[in-house]
Amino acid sequence: MTYLQGNWGYLCAAAGSIVTFTLLFKPWLASGGPDGTIYSNAFGQTHITTTLVGLWSKSPPAHSNLGGKWAILATIAIFLTVLAAVINLWARTEALARLTTGSAVAMAVFITCTLVYLNGRGPELRAMLGSGPPTDLGTQIGFVIRWASGNGQYPLPGMRKVEFSTAKLTSSAITAGATAIFSAVMAIAQTIRRRKSHHRSE
Repeated sequence: MTYLQGNWGYLCAAAGSIVTFTLLFKPWLASGGPDGTIYSNAFGQTHITTTLVGLWSKSPPAHSNLGGKWAILATIAIFLTVLAAVINLWARTEALARLTTGSAVAMAVFITCTLVYLNGRGPELRAMLGSGPPTDLGTQIGFVIRWASGNGQYPLPGMRKVEFSTAKLTSSAITAGATAIFSAVMAIAQTIRRRKSHHRSE
Protein backbone atom coordinates (compact mmCIF):
# COMPACT_ATOMS: atom_id res chain seq x y z
CA MET A 1 0.00 0.00 0.00
CA THR A 2 3.03 2.28 0.13
CA TYR A 3 2.64 3.18 -3.55
CA LEU A 4 -0.73 4.77 -2.66
CA GLN A 5 0.90 7.19 -0.23
CA GLY A 6 0.91 10.71 -1.57
CA ASN A 7 -1.34 9.75 -4.49
CA TRP A 8 -4.83 9.68 -2.98
CA GLY A 9 -5.72 13.04 -4.47
CA TYR A 10 -4.67 11.95 -7.95
CA LEU A 11 -6.55 8.67 -7.61
CA CYS A 12 -9.70 10.51 -6.54
CA ALA A 13 -9.26 12.75 -9.57
CA ALA A 14 -9.00 9.68 -11.80
CA ALA A 15 -12.09 8.10 -10.23
CA GLY A 16 -14.06 11.33 -10.64
CA SER A 17 -12.91 11.50 -14.26
CA ILE A 18 -14.23 8.01 -14.96
CA VAL A 19 -17.60 8.90 -13.45
CA THR A 20 -17.68 12.07 -15.53
CA PHE A 21 -16.89 10.10 -18.69
CA THR A 22 -19.81 7.71 -18.18
CA LEU A 23 -22.15 10.66 -17.63
CA LEU A 24 -21.17 12.22 -20.97
CA PHE A 25 -23.40 9.68 -22.74
CA LYS A 26 -26.45 10.34 -20.55
CA PRO A 27 -29.09 12.98 -21.41
CA TRP A 28 -27.69 16.44 -20.62
CA LEU A 29 -30.34 18.71 -22.12
CA ALA A 30 -34.00 17.73 -22.20
CA SER A 31 -37.24 19.36 -23.26
CA GLY A 32 -40.90 18.63 -23.86
CA GLY A 33 -42.56 20.53 -26.69
CA PRO A 34 -45.94 20.75 -28.42
CA ASP A 35 -45.26 17.49 -30.26
CA GLY A 36 -43.12 15.20 -28.16
CA THR A 37 -39.92 15.06 -26.14
CA ILE A 38 -36.26 15.49 -27.01
CA TYR A 39 -32.94 15.16 -25.23
CA SER A 40 -29.29 15.55 -26.12
CA ASN A 41 -26.14 14.14 -24.58
CA ALA A 42 -22.90 16.07 -24.07
CA PHE A 43 -21.75 15.28 -27.61
CA GLY A 44 -24.80 16.90 -29.19
CA GLN A 45 -26.44 13.60 -30.17
CA THR A 46 -30.20 14.01 -29.95
CA HIS A 47 -33.00 11.53 -29.33
CA ILE A 48 -36.49 12.63 -30.36
CA THR A 49 -39.93 11.14 -29.68
CA THR A 50 -42.58 12.84 -31.82
CA THR A 51 -45.69 12.19 -33.92
CA LEU A 52 -44.47 14.57 -36.69
CA VAL A 53 -47.58 16.74 -36.55
CA GLY A 54 -45.86 19.48 -38.55
CA LEU A 55 -44.51 17.17 -41.27
CA TRP A 56 -46.80 18.61 -43.97
CA SER A 57 -46.65 22.16 -42.71
CA LYS A 58 -45.32 24.87 -45.01
CA SER A 59 -42.98 25.88 -42.17
CA PRO A 60 -41.91 22.62 -40.45
CA PRO A 61 -39.75 22.79 -37.31
CA ALA A 62 -36.10 23.54 -38.06
CA HIS A 63 -33.44 20.96 -37.32
CA SER A 64 -30.86 21.84 -34.67
CA ASN A 65 -27.18 21.03 -35.21
CA LEU A 66 -25.63 20.74 -31.77
CA GLY A 67 -21.85 20.51 -31.62
CA GLY A 68 -19.82 18.28 -29.34
CA LYS A 69 -16.32 19.80 -29.51
CA TRP A 70 -16.22 20.67 -25.80
CA ALA A 71 -17.26 17.14 -24.84
CA ILE A 72 -14.59 15.68 -27.15
CA LEU A 73 -11.92 17.89 -25.56
CA ALA A 74 -13.21 16.85 -22.13
CA THR A 75 -12.91 13.19 -23.14
CA ILE A 76 -9.27 13.68 -24.15
CA ALA A 77 -8.55 15.42 -20.83
CA ILE A 78 -10.29 12.58 -18.96
CA PHE A 79 -8.12 9.91 -20.57
CA LEU A 80 -4.98 11.93 -19.85
CA THR A 81 -5.99 12.36 -16.21
CA VAL A 82 -6.67 8.66 -15.66
CA LEU A 83 -3.57 7.50 -17.56
CA ALA A 84 -1.22 9.93 -15.82
CA ALA A 85 -2.66 9.17 -12.38
CA VAL A 86 -2.30 5.40 -12.82
CA ILE A 87 1.25 5.56 -14.18
CA ASN A 88 2.21 7.99 -11.41
CA LEU A 89 1.43 5.27 -8.84
CA TRP A 90 4.68 3.58 -9.79
CA ALA A 91 6.75 6.23 -11.58
CA ARG A 92 6.13 9.05 -9.08
CA THR A 93 7.59 11.83 -11.21
CA GLU A 94 6.92 15.55 -10.99
CA ALA A 95 5.99 15.63 -14.68
CA LEU A 96 3.25 13.01 -14.25
CA ALA A 97 1.90 14.76 -11.16
CA ARG A 98 1.68 18.04 -13.06
CA LEU A 99 0.08 16.31 -16.04
CA THR A 100 -2.56 14.73 -13.80
CA THR A 101 -3.39 18.07 -12.21
CA GLY A 102 -3.32 20.01 -15.47
CA SER A 103 -5.54 17.57 -17.34
CA ALA A 104 -7.99 17.37 -14.42
CA VAL A 105 -8.31 21.16 -14.42
CA ALA A 106 -8.68 21.16 -18.23
CA MET A 107 -11.43 18.55 -17.94
CA ALA A 108 -13.33 20.70 -15.45
CA VAL A 109 -13.03 23.71 -17.76
CA PHE A 110 -14.23 21.74 -20.81
CA ILE A 111 -17.16 20.23 -18.91
CA THR A 112 -18.17 23.71 -17.73
CA CYS A 113 -18.00 24.97 -21.32
CA THR A 114 -20.20 22.05 -22.40
CA LEU A 115 -22.79 22.97 -19.78
CA VAL A 116 -22.81 26.62 -20.79
CA TYR A 117 -22.98 25.74 -24.50
CA LEU A 118 -25.87 23.29 -24.21
CA ASN A 119 -27.80 25.54 -21.85
CA GLY A 120 -27.58 28.33 -24.42
CA ARG A 121 -28.88 26.06 -27.19
CA GLY A 122 -31.97 25.06 -25.20
CA PRO A 123 -34.51 27.18 -27.15
CA GLU A 124 -33.13 25.86 -30.44
CA LEU A 125 -33.46 22.27 -29.24
CA ARG A 126 -37.03 22.81 -28.06
CA ALA A 127 -37.98 24.41 -31.39
CA MET A 128 -37.42 21.05 -33.07
CA LEU A 129 -40.63 19.84 -31.43
CA GLY A 130 -42.78 22.65 -32.81
CA SER A 131 -45.96 21.74 -34.61
CA GLY A 132 -45.83 24.50 -37.20
CA PRO A 133 -48.19 27.49 -37.55
CA PRO A 134 -51.63 26.58 -36.11
CA THR A 135 -53.39 28.18 -39.11
CA ASP A 136 -51.41 26.03 -41.56
CA LEU A 137 -53.53 23.35 -43.28
CA GLY A 138 -50.74 20.75 -43.08
CA THR A 139 -50.45 21.30 -39.32
CA GLN A 140 -54.19 20.92 -38.83
CA ILE A 141 -54.19 17.65 -40.81
CA GLY A 142 -51.41 16.40 -38.55
CA PHE A 143 -53.42 17.31 -35.44
CA VAL A 144 -56.48 15.47 -36.76
CA ILE A 145 -54.52 12.33 -37.69
CA ARG A 146 -52.80 12.30 -34.31
CA TRP A 147 -56.15 12.64 -32.51
CA ALA A 148 -57.85 9.99 -34.70
CA SER A 149 -55.04 7.48 -34.12
CA GLY A 150 -55.15 7.99 -30.34
CA ASN A 151 -51.68 9.50 -30.08
CA GLY A 152 -52.81 12.83 -28.60
CA GLN A 153 -55.62 15.29 -28.17
CA TYR A 154 -56.76 17.87 -30.65
CA PRO A 155 -55.75 21.32 -29.29
CA LEU A 156 -59.04 23.16 -29.10
CA PRO A 157 -58.45 26.74 -27.88
CA GLY A 158 -59.99 27.32 -24.46
CA MET A 159 -61.09 23.69 -24.11
CA ARG A 160 -57.94 21.83 -23.07
CA LYS A 161 -54.87 22.75 -21.07
CA VAL A 162 -51.55 22.32 -22.83
CA GLU A 163 -48.30 22.09 -20.88
CA PHE A 164 -45.07 23.63 -22.15
CA SER A 165 -41.62 23.50 -20.62
CA THR A 166 -38.31 25.08 -21.50
CA ALA A 167 -35.26 22.97 -22.27
CA LYS A 168 -33.20 22.44 -19.14
CA LEU A 169 -30.01 20.74 -18.02
CA THR A 170 -30.57 17.31 -16.51
CA SER A 171 -29.30 15.90 -13.22
CA SER A 172 -26.68 13.92 -15.18
CA ALA A 173 -25.24 17.16 -16.56
CA ILE A 174 -25.12 18.82 -13.14
CA THR A 175 -23.56 15.72 -11.57
CA ALA A 176 -20.91 15.58 -14.32
CA GLY A 177 -20.04 19.21 -13.64
CA ALA A 178 -19.75 18.50 -9.92
CA THR A 179 -17.54 15.41 -10.36
CA ALA A 180 -15.30 17.25 -12.83
CA ILE A 181 -14.76 20.12 -10.40
CA PHE A 182 -14.25 17.63 -7.56
CA SER A 183 -11.54 15.86 -9.59
CA ALA A 184 -9.75 19.13 -10.31
CA VAL A 185 -9.88 20.23 -6.66
CA MET A 186 -8.54 16.87 -5.42
CA ALA A 187 -5.66 16.94 -7.90
CA ILE A 188 -4.75 20.53 -7.00
CA ALA A 189 -4.94 19.75 -3.27
CA GLN A 190 -2.64 16.75 -3.72
CA THR A 191 -0.14 18.83 -5.68
CA ILE A 192 -0.09 21.52 -2.99
CA ARG A 193 0.35 18.93 -0.25
CA ARG A 194 3.13 17.24 -2.23
CA ARG A 195 5.02 20.50 -2.62
CA LYS A 196 4.67 21.31 1.08
CA SER A 197 6.06 17.92 2.12
CA HIS A 198 8.86 18.29 -0.41
CA HIS A 199 9.87 21.66 1.06
CA ARG A 200 9.76 20.23 4.59
CA SER A 201 12.06 17.36 3.63
CA GLU A 202 14.59 19.86 2.31
